[in-house]
Amino acid sequence: MFTRVLILFLISFAAFSQSEGRIETDRPDQTECPFIVKKGYLQAELGFNRSSREYLFPTSLVKYGLSKRLELRYVSVLAKEPGMETRFQTEAFGFKWAIFQPSGVQSSGWIPRTSVIVHYNWDHQNRDFSEKNLRGHSIGDVVFTMQNDFNERSGIGYNIGTEMHSNGSFEGIYRIAPNVLIGKRGYAYVEVFGRFPASEFADHSYDAGFAYYVNDDLKLDISAGQSFLHPEDQYIAIGLSFRLRIAR
Repeated sequence: MFTRVLILFLISFAAFSQSEGRIETDRPDQTECPFIVKKGYLQAELGFNRSSREYLFPTSLVKYGLSKRLELRYVSVLAKEPGMETRFQTEAFGFKWAIFQPSGVQSSGWIPRTSVIVHYNWDHQNRDFSEKNLRGHSIGDVVFTMQNDFNERSGIGYNIGTEMHSNGSFEGIYRIAPNVLIGKRGYAYVEVFGRFPASEFADHSYDAGFAYYVNDDLKLDISAGQSFLHPEDQYIAIGLSFRLRIAR
């Protein structure tokens, strides 16, 4: 039944999508993108993950384009560890604000397309899923997200930021993801990401993935990654992202 509903959903998007410009998403890589959701659009980015430690079903990021330079964000992650009940691992609210957004699709010269993301963790319990650390002490994070294009078919996205803890300490966040277009509708990437922490729970990881545009408003993805320091920590994920115009 679920498969039939999903197929009908994809066909509907393919038939009735009428937006200008392709959807830009923060998934499947951990590196957040600097693009802002179009004004008046609601965008959902959903992922279904399986790691060596737990199931995450689904991870969800819901965004709304409030203006040309500002989007509102809500993050939630449902998780289930072996032998435990399903629970919220992360629930956060925030925004993304465009600092520099060139008028064209590509970034201008050496100056990267740049935005800043601010998240506040509603329950003060856990870090963002991408940091792979479940200690209950995260208040929120501030991340600068940037992108440069090498040419029309390749580029690099990168993030630098910090996470604030309830004990007053901070940890640095980094993410780097070069990417290349494949055909007219797909792209692939490789990535390294991690943190410069003030605790023993640091980790540095790598991953790779592929995304495919069904149309301008619907995007599918698959990715997998592993920790450099703890090779047993692995994950694989599939995702679906879409947007709908709900206001002018």
